Amino acid sequence: MNSKQTKWLVGLALALFAFIVVVELRRPDAAADSPGESLVPQLRPATVTRVELTRSNATLRAERAGGQWRLTAPLNYPANDLALNALLDVCSKLRPRQLVTGMEVAKLADFGLQPPQATVLFQQGGQPVELRIGARTPVNNLLYVQVAGSDRIAVTDATLLELLPLTADAWRDRRLLSLAGLKYDRLRVRNGTRDLVAQRGTNRLWRIEEPKPVKRANTPRLDQLLAELQRWPVQRFVTDDPKAELESFGLQTPEVELAFGAGTNDLLTVQFGKSPTNQPGLVYARSLATTNVMLVARDWLEQLRAPVWEFTEHRLVDALVPGGVDTIQVVGEEPFTLRLRTNSAAELVWVADDKAQTLTDPVMMESFLANLVTLEAVELEKDVVTDYAPYDLTAPKRSVSLLRSGTNSVGAPTNTLVARLDFGKFKGTDTLFARRHDENSVYVVPRGDVENFAWSVFQLQDRGIWNFDTNQVTAITVQWDGQTNRLTRAANGRWVDGPNAVDALRNVALEETCFRLGQLRAMRWVYLAENPATDKRLPLYGIGPESRSLSIEVAGSPARTNVITFGHMPSKRNPWASVADPRSGKPAVFEFPRDLFLHYVVQYLSPVK
Repeated sequence: MNSKQTKWLVGLALALFAFIVVVELRRPDAAADSPGESLVPQLRPATVTRVELTRSNATLRAERAGGQWRLTAPLNYPANDLALNALLDVCSKLRPRQLVTGMEVAKLADFGLQPPQATVLFQQGGQPVELRIGARTPVNNLLYVQVAGSDRIAVTDATLLELLPLTADAWRDRRLLSLAGLKYDRLRVRNGTRDLVAQRGTNRLWRIEEPKPVKRANTPRLDQLLAELQRWPVQRFVTDDPKAELESFGLQTPEVELAFGAGTNDLLTVQFGKSPTNQPGLVYARSLATTNVMLVARDWLEQLRAPVWEFTEHRLVDALVPGGVDTIQVVGEEPFTLRLRTNSAAELVWVADDKAQTLTDPVMMESFLANLVTLEAVELEKDVVTDYAPYDLTAPKRSVSLLRSGTNSVGAPTNTLVARLDFGKFKGTDTLFARRHDENSVYVVPRGDVENFAWSVFQLQDRGIWNFDTNQVTAITVQWDGQTNRLTRAANGRWVDGPNAVDALRNVALEETCFRLGQLRAMRWVYLAENPATDKRLPLYGIGPESRSLSIEVAGSPARTNVITFGHMPSKRNPWASVADPRSGKPAVFEFPRDLFLHYVVQYLSPVK
């Protein structure tokens, strides 16, 4: 290398270094710009009504009206609000890393600004704001930007380029459909020869109008589906040509058609065709509002092609019914009627319409009503039934009727039937047939769910076993695994076990045990035996003459002895026990509190071995 060439290269390096110092590393003049000042302080995103991006001879334009963006060039199409709002937000917050003043700008072309690589015009009222985008800086991956009307050039973050699309597709709304602002009350899904039509009433509940007969729709399921459909993304925009050959996309005769309407008028319709070759997971779609052809994921479409049963209401009692019901009639093991009344404490309570006017347990009634409104059919046996005899539903042996009392036009009391469920024979071993009084369909429901209903007043009566104070207890006789033991309690509260006084610690424990037994409540009523001598179910619960038992002698007027018999204790469940039913005196099996049994009865009352 000769000396002349070396000098030339050194000179070139020094010139490049000087350029970097002047342009890239120059700190902004304090008088020219204050720290943290926005590059475009006059830009107000909320007031911008139009954004126009120009690259070479191509222009993208979006306009905002009513809070919604819409593409107006190079095509008319709903715009991507998120993309445009993000661009506005970023541009309004741009901060210059450094500034090149007008005196230092020799040629705009040196900064890629003559002509600009792109211009972004923001229209806000009568004050347009134009941002000119130049070239990237030689180092640091920054970007030259100039605001129209300013003689200064700013060096700022190049990530702005990521928000400037190359094609209009980036500013398109990529949702297949949007229902915002669409006042519809009808949904139609045509799938081949099947038409599913759902109509929404003024109460916001859907019903299935087609196929006949009219059915109650699963409103939460449909509302969820509609919410999901609005997130259905467009994978690719295929063509915007309104004269495109639809047959090639399978859209001349669409496989599925989805329409939203008001009354008899369709407001929005989307058609679905076939899949592209070697892409079975995608399907062509076309919205009649925009006429363009798109590609979308097929798995979303399968939700629309689901059987009608998937869209119908599976619950047999409407969730809102119990609030307007004040009478319940049950036909089962023991036919009974419950009426809603107000007690002395101004509380609403359900009372059995029997001789004893039996009060129901609030927890048991809550469970009973919850079981009613959550009972769901697992399948539809037959849509339209004219003969219910094959299902044992002509004169059902079990039914629940919900009524609302009132007065007629002449002031006479009336009972309006709100809902009635009839239950027929078993279908297999785990299900049985059921129907509603106002439908001609027969459903199949789980046997266990029906068995959990209360079919006698006994299952709903107050769960209080008895109530006495600890000071009323005079003695407890314990029969336990073939042993008998008697504990007595003196008036001063001292306990004696057989001939021996108990120690102070056990004395306190026995007092606490008696207190808890005095407030005893069943966890759940299980079974009411007619005759203990001949009953065949009592032994299944471990209840018999040789079972463990407590006889609690209680002073009072009159004095009484409360007897409780203990049966089996299933694994990790409450033990079964039996007492005399407070209504009938018959043996009543119930679930005894497990903790009370293990930690008090067994611990402190069972005989010491």
